Amino acid sequence: MNLPKALTEIVDVLEKEKPTKPSQIVSIVKRSGVTKEDVLPYADFDHPAADSYGRKMIYKGANYEIMVMSWNPGDFSAIHDHGYTMWGAVKIFGRAEHATFRWEDEHLSTLARWMVKEGDVLGVGHSLVHQMGNNGAEAPFVSLHIYGHIDPQENITGEARIFDLHAKEIQRVNGGAFFNLKEPQIVKKQEGPTADFATELRFHLESYKRMLKAGDMTSEGYYQLIFHPEHMTSLLEHLEEITDPETLKVSNSMQWKILKRELREAATVQALHDGAEHQADTFHQYAEVYDRLIGHACLDSFMERYIAFFASHYGVDFRKHHTLSIGCGTGLVEQRIMEKYDLSGDQLYGIDISESMIREAKKRISADVGDLLTLDPAVRKWDLAYSGLNVFQYLPHDRLEEAIRRTADILNEGGWFLGDFITPDHIRWYPNVMPGPKNQVISLRTPELIEENGASFQQSEIINVNILDGKMHVHYAGKHKRFLAPVFRIRNYFEKYFTQVDLYDAVDLKPIVETDDSCLSTRYIVVARR
Repeated sequence: MNLPKALTEIVDVLEKEKPTKPSQIVSIVKRSGVTKEDVLPYADFDHPAADSYGRKMIYKGANYEIMVMSWNPGDFSAIHDHGYTMWGAVKIFGRAEHATFRWEDEHLSTLARWMVKEGDVLGVGHSLVHQMGNNGAEAPFVSLHIYGHIDPQENITGEARIFDLHAKEIQRVNGGAFFNLKEPQIVKKQEGPTADFATELRFHLESYKRMLKAGDMTSEGYYQLIFHPEHMTSLLEHLEEITDPETLKVSNSMQWKILKRELREAATVQALHDGAEHQADTFHQYAEVYDRLIGHACLDSFMERYIAFFASHYGVDFRKHHTLSIGCGTGLVEQRIMEKYDLSGDQLYGIDISESMIREAKKRISADVGDLLTLDPAVRKWDLAYSGLNVFQYLPHDRLEEAIRRTADILNEGGWFLGDFITPDHIRWYPNVMPGPKNQVISLRTPELIEENGASFQQSEIINVNILDGKMHVHYAGKHKRFLAPVFRIRNYFEKYFTQVDLYDAVDLKPIVETDDSCLSTRYIVVARR
């Protein structure tokens, strides 16, 4: 035996102590102090592209095996168990992604997926079903694997199960836990498992990436199957299982976390396939589905009502004024204002910092990319300024007062401001799932309260899925922060620069008095006169 000292010591202890459970071998590996340098001589980074990773046996005892696995960026094992293995351990000399699965009643579901720290030692038991790999962002690394049985065995990992969710079968193998195995590599097959949406999606994504790496000419057809629109039904069914049907809030936080992770991976794969991974505007693609998710729902449920309330209660005739929409988005609300109040094309103008949103808005109204914080009253003043869906709270929080002052500056004397805001407790209303009409678009949202430099924000991570053009599109829209300014501060800022300021609940339109910290709907409007 010509092994490095630490590996020799592991062998000696295995022969002497004869472990029978995972915790014992984990302890042995930790005590050995085995290092990356001890196992690197056995690395196989030049393994065939069709293999999911490099796999090399470096020592075999009567009832145990010691192997070294090599992981290039993008290498991933299939979902598998370890055959006859009763106990074992894996020490990882890199930053690996690791997932564990529940196999119950012929159904496979993901228990957890996480990044393993370099040097961690993981236990392996007979019932472990897992997957590990190099997620592509890391450098190549190696891992040490020890598998054992209480009795002598010719092949400790023999007849390991690979769970192939594409072929819908369990494959028994005596070699590596690789994707897309050919018939000679499979000892036998049995009818395969069902799986939840998140587990199946990630399986297909990793299988597709392996096909690409191996130069498989059928990979494009497989990609189209992964993003077939029929999978939206499976996603909706999965969401029903992990959210409350009435509030659309998460009821199973662990499965929600797993689903988000798999959808983010799907978005990354799709962006790379479509060449959209370098899109600078975070609202790219989001703009295309925004109205179905947000615009129409908010316009119909409360925005059109509060605009009508403003016009009638304050006697404002839009036809007699020129209106600037600050943060016009897709121009949907502005188009409704123009239609309802019979405005000409030059009476309403919109600005937004998102080029993607402005591209959509230009289909409806006169609009350009623009920033409120750079508007010059010497260039032009307006009779009305409108701002919908809490645009002001997306601005840098330390410039909120400046934004309100600039809004006053660009208004003519006696001009009006109308806009809506959210209260600091808006998160109590905020759903995790926002479905669009006929479930052709669906948005997954994870809000959280965060603090930065003494200021409070509601940060929402957004993933959008749609099947509008006959294919399932997954778009990771990132994390968006809204400043949770206290209601009294918003009121004070407006009172500083306007002569008249009134606040109302944006939904029931009840007045909000100075002592109120919130309102029933968690949305409110500000009506202010210059």
